[in-house]
Amino acid sequence: MRRTALLLGAVTLGSLLAAPPALAAPALASPARATSALAGPGASAAVARVKASPGRQTGDCPTTVGFSAVLALKGKGTVRYRWVRSDGGKGAIRSVRVNGPRTLVVKDRQTFDRSVTGWQAVEVLGRRGLSGKARFAVSCSGPAQVWDASHPLPPGADKPLVAAADVDALPATYAGACPTTVTFRATIQVSRTPARVAYQWIDSATGEGRPEWIEFAAGGTRMKQVTLPLTVGGSTSGWKAVRLLTPGGHDSGRAAYQVTCKDTPPPSSPPPSSPPPSSPPPSEPPAQKPEARIVALTPGDYEGNCAEPVAYQATGRVTLPAGAAQRVAYWWALDGATWQPGAIDFPAATQPRSADVSAAWNLAAKDMGTHKLVLRAEGAAAEAAQSFTFRCALPDPDQPKLTIEYLLTPQYKGVCDGTSTLNTKALVTADRETEIQYRFVVDGKPLTTRSEVLKPDRVQSIDDFWYGSLKANGTGTVRLEVLNHGKPVMEAPYAWTCEPQGSGAVRLDEITTSGYHGDCVRAPYVTAFGRFAAPKGTQITYRWVIDGEPWPARKATVEGSGVLRIQAAYWSREARTAGTVRLEVLDHDKPSASAAYPVTCGKQ
Repeated sequence: MRRTALLLGAVTLGSLLAAPPALAAPALASPARATSALAGPGASAAVARVKASPGRQTGDCPTTVGFSAVLALKGKGTVRYRWVRSDGGKGAIRSVRVNGPRTLVVKDRQTFDRSVTGWQAVEVLGRRGLSGKARFAVSCSGPAQVWDASHPLPPGADKPLVAAADVDALPATYAGACPTTVTFRATIQVSRTPARVAYQWIDSATGEGRPEWIEFAAGGTRMKQVTLPLTVGGSTSGWKAVRLLTPGGHDSGRAAYQVTCKDTPPPSSPPPSSPPPSSPPPSEPPAQKPEARIVALTPGDYEGNCAEPVAYQATGRVTLPAGAAQRVAYWWALDGATWQPGAIDFPAATQPRSADVSAAWNLAAKDMGTHKLVLRAEGAAAEAAQSFTFRCALPDPDQPKLTIEYLLTPQYKGVCDGTSTLNTKALVTADRETEIQYRFVVDGKPLTTRSEVLKPDRVQSIDDFWYGSLKANGTGTVRLEVLNHGKPVMEAPYAWTCEPQGSGAVRLDEITTSGYHGDCVRAPYVTAFGRFAAPKGTQITYRWVIDGEPWPARKATVEGSGVLRIQAAYWSREARTAGTVRLEVLDHDKPSASAAYPVTCGKQ
């Protein structure tokens, strides 16, 4: 029987973004000084001074961490880069034109509403490897603060200004015909008036938006709302948040959204001079003529992998001169096809007014070529337009041979209170060094798409986790999908059994084994997890008993969360048959629990 090192952690369930609670997070280190990467023929980039600001913070959540890096550019051509995150997420691909040596500071922001440790790095497309990692740690002092219409900020007329933000996505989940619109509504509050608050939108893919301001008149309301519409042309998901730039500001949490497009009708193509289909011609010319601009398009020109559709996002700005209140209709068009229109209600003002609008869509391999994006505003003298190219890298005719040797799925047994963390793991081997894109799909719902560089002389496993809302006994399926190089897949069942909550000073709330499903060429390599609940500071002595063999006893102390999650070492099941696991507490009232782990050999 072969064992690996024991992993254990004492954290609140759901408190880690970069890894499931069972896995210890890496220690913080100073940012790497520099990493060079070739951007493509004629242009090169070196990435330096990758850092998080602040690297460590403790206090109220939600909170925002900024990331920055310096690109040293030289040569002539185009450099494409993106931010890569320790949780497997990747930012939008951005492009920069290079025409001689210069430096460029690139930035990103992420908002967190839970305690988390992790890192971000810069990937320059065209060469494997990442820059140095900007490591960070956020420790929330308590539950996430929510300041919305039902939780107003307390007034403080004689105290320094305090501001707070909250964001909703309307709708948060959508399934139906596309294009559609998701509207993000931010509620911003202040502790006193008059006040002027600076803020910016933060997006899960594109990072930080431009600074904006909102005014609170003396003696007026202390709560206002701003909206940001997002026109969505393809299935996608993500989040937006608001960061307050004014000192004393409380950032919002993440407003997550998911759009699943079904039975999308073909878009209409009215003449460029026509108003959108749902907007009747105005009865009289508008008092002020608006101006439309496209201020951001990511990733812009693209050339790369198209194993999955590439997500695009654009931001436009509609500006109106000073004057009376006015409604301005607008609509997007891609290659002449008009998307769902919208309208902006501008209040009366003595200064020019502007509002941002967004659009999101996906492009696949069939969409290769040059595209034209247009933003039109009703009554504007001209439309805003931007062209971009989209190309997919040709597949390698001599692609590497991939083999999924096994898939480990969770077999949960314990308290079903809706807070369980479930893990899955797989071993994929290749006959040569290659990068794979993959994802796990749990009960039909895809988890985050990730990538891994495989080396033929090294055993490397891939894994992921999700939060299971377990309420009653049941079963489900886990499917591993490799998205390139022949796209091999493997699917296997997982299961959960609900047990009543125990009593006593120390409760054993969970024992989860890993079911093995694979070819059994190597001896099945499995593990198990356990979860204790006890008052803070309780020291627990426990041991694992694997297939009747007691392992050495270990001690652990429960931290402030009141939850201690532990993992057994991995072991090899040489018999290639199902086995049993037992977790025993050797002190207190000695609770214990047993569970089986299945082993299924053969072609899956």
